[in-house]
Amino acid sequence: MVGGKGLGDDRPPDAGHVDERDGTGESGRFHQADDFVAIGRKGNADGKRRRYINEAVRRAHPEGRARLEKAALDGEHAAAEDFQDALDKIALTTDLIRKTNTSASLTVQVYVTVAVRWLIPRLQAFKEASPEIAVNLDASLLDWEFNPDRADVGFIYTRAPNRPNLTYTLLRRERLVGVCSPAIARAIKTAEDLRHFSFLSVSGTTDDAETWAASVGVAGLSQKSSPLFDSNLLAIEAAANGQGVVVVPQFLVEGDIANGNLVAPLASDVMQPGGWYLVHLQRRGNEKAIRKFLQWIQSQT
Repeated sequence: MVGGKGLGDDRPPDAGHVDERDGTGESGRFHQADDFVAIGRKGNADGKRRRYINEAVRRAHPEGRARLEKAALDGEHAAAEDFQDALDKIALTTDLIRKTNTSASLTVQVYVTVAVRWLIPRLQAFKEASPEIAVNLDASLLDWEFNPDRADVGFIYTRAPNRPNLTYTLLRRERLVGVCSPAIARAIKTAEDLRHFSFLSVSGTTDDAETWAASVGVAGLSQKSSPLFDSNLLAIEAAANGQGVVVVPQFLVEGDIANGNLVAPLASDVMQPGGWYLVHLQRRGNEKAIRKFLQWIQSQT
């Protein structure tokens, strides 16, 4: 695993306190969160105080925001070196509230192509093995990197699995493959024939096409004008409909190659320079839903 130093050594507050007024424990838990917010007094610089307050409120459980903001504004000020510690403890308390106050669920950040062509066809097996965990997929982000504010885990591709406070588990390294429709494939006898066809570009992956083309013996390929797609899913569909050649990780088109919908006209063993990882916040690595999903997805790759 690769990742920055996390917060696993900090112990979250005891979640057992119950407010005798309503018996739910909610008030007690937010009192604990209050104890960690001692950020600024009126005499501090307004800009710095607002930044730390906004960050604390953003990272807090929604039901506790009003109380956290009041505590931050009115509480005793902390020394400057204690600011980050206070925010980290708020985040730990938020995680504790989430684990004790909600049913088991897991939001997975995943690229739309990976979701449609790889994850969804296999996901029923996870649901049958772990019916107590509701899996939600978030494929709305165009960013290649994991966003822990949007999801519990991310199934992502990266060349730099080293962002701080995250744990990266390598799932697979992939071979690049150039594919096209059967009609175009029949016209490609040598690597030089690639110059007669458009390469279908995908945002953020242009290096893959150049790397693959060089591996099959054609360098300095001057690509003909072609549309730019924001996902591999769209580019693969365009390639299947005879619009050109697309270079993608092989696992995304294995089914299409097997059924003849797409053809790989030139063989290559070149690999993507990065890897495919499951990534999550380091401090959340012991959560049951994350551990079970990680174990399952490792068995699928």
